[in-house]
Amino acid sequence: MAAMAGETCSNLPAEIWEFIFNYFNGDNSTLNSLSIVCKQFLSITDRLRFSSLTITDQTLPFLHPRLFRRFPDLTSLNLILSFETDYFNALLTKISTFPNLSNIKSLRLSNPNTDFPTYGLQALSEKITNLTSLTCSRMFYIHKNDLFFIADRFPLLEELNLGYMLHDDDDDGGDQLLPLPKLRKINLSGSYYSQSIRYLCCKNCELLQEVIVKEWISRRKKRITFR
Repeated sequence: MAAMAGETCSNLPAEIWEFIFNYFNGDNSTLNSLSIVCKQFLSITDRLRFSSLTITDQTLPFLHPRLFRRFPDLTSLNLILSFETDYFNALLTKISTFPNLSNIKSLRLSNPNTDFPTYGLQALSEKITNLTSLTCSRMFYIHKNDLFFIADRFPLLEELNLGYMLHDDDDDGGDQLLPLPKLRKINLSGSYYSQSIRYLCCKNCELLQEVIVKEWISRRKKRITFR
């Protein structure tokens, strides 16, 4: 590929390019390609590499506080694993003792072999106090009480993704509504969510703009936009 073309690639502010590059979710191969286009892209991709960290089964052996010290500006943490609930809770509790967690705004948890990791998230919430985006998708099970736990521990949430998780309807929601006043977008994809769950999430969130519901079996996607 040709050498860098110059200092900048366009008149767009760096903040706009950073917003666009964020859609690549830390894909190093793509970021490497972008970084050699121009010096402006190099600067942005370097910043993104050290603001987002993804942990998988393969990279788990390298998990250590020293790793987190390499990310002083960490704002996004992604854990894509396949361990059982007890181990997952223990892992999240361990991570809660690591440095450089206070600036994290986005947390993604994906693990098809675990229930909702209440104890691990409780430990993390002591360090991650300004979270605005939480994804707990493709896990096995979530209870209605877990929604109130999320609201209590992460009250600043603007985006919440709970896609493709089983839900137990054997509870009485009562009249209590979900206290997430800043919520703008929620993903409740998966046909196992009850109407009561959607009611809890939508009724009390005045800033809510979008609700995504994608049925598990038919794959028909419903997107509800509020104006």
